[in-house]
Amino acid sequence: MRRAREKRLTTAAALAAVVALGCHSSDHSKGAPRVTHAATADLPPGSVRDEIGRVVTPRALPARRLVSLAPNITELMFAVGAGAQLVGIDKYSDQPAAEVDRLPRVGSNYEPSLERIAALTPDLVFLSKSANKRETAEALERMGVPTFLTETPGLAQMPRTLRDVGRLTGHLAEAERALARMEAGFAAVRARTRALRHPRVLVAVWTQPLYVGGRGTFAHDLIELAGGENVAREVEGFVTFPMERLLHLAPEVIILPTHAPETGAAPAIAAWKRWPTLPAVRDGRVYAVEDSLISRPGARLVEGAELMARLIHPELTAPAR
Repeated sequence: MRRAREKRLTTAAALAAVVALGCHSSDHSKGAPRVTHAATADLPPGSVRDEIGRVVTPRALPARRLVSLAPNITELMFAVGAGAQLVGIDKYSDQPAAEVDRLPRVGSNYEPSLERIAALTPDLVFLSKSANKRETAEALERMGVPTFLTETPGLAQMPRTLRDVGRLTGHLAEAERALARMEAGFAAVRARTRALRHPRVLVAVWTQPLYVGGRGTFAHDLIELAGGENVAREVEGFVTFPMERLLHLAPEVIILPTHAPETGAAPAIAAWKRWPTLPAVRDGRVYAVEDSLISRPGARLVEGAELMARLIHPELTAPAR
């Protein structure tokens, strides 16, 4: 049960459920990183401002010894060329597969081993506001371990996070190149789908109760980018949604994020057969996809956008007549 709970914290559902990491300071022992409200203090020498507004002093800038406590951050580290600087990662970091297999694991993003992290003497530990507990950051600070918090709820925040990872690790130029590739990929998907009819699309994270991706999520952003209309755009974030309302909205495509589409697709899709009047169910357009491609703010979002475009617009991959 605990493992299942931890795993869900890296899914889209967890983006709404995790307690937000607060913007506050606490008393620290001697040698602890200085953390203050950015709005009330000038940046001290060697300090940086993280994405929730705190001012943090890493042990070194650029940071050469890194720990990542979120799978998306691990992906971004490798994307900017900082993978060799990682000395520890969370247990659910899985991309790029060959590279992460060689790295020490410090536990789950929900309950990492603080002692193991401290023993790695990192210059900086990266956490995600949506994937890590507030208490983790507080405890590391009390132990004198500097932390940097990212907040990347949607596509609009990806450039900031990618640049922050590059800047703090000494790979800003590589981050800019990675960002340019990402934006070019998004532009290509948008160009292919812009003139097409936009079907009604639902991203359903959970079925009972129905839990959907509304505005302000990567699911929403990728639906729109891929030429669809998010039927849950009237709500914000990942929230429960009345089935009666969904039946009225009549999605034409339903996408089910899962950690194991190769084994979990059939039961996930079958669960929707109880609503045969939904156009997506009637027409066989309920799909299970790898959650990390469409919900994780990592380096593979272009791949996720391309996948969404193919599912929403199968005519894009139809053979030429």
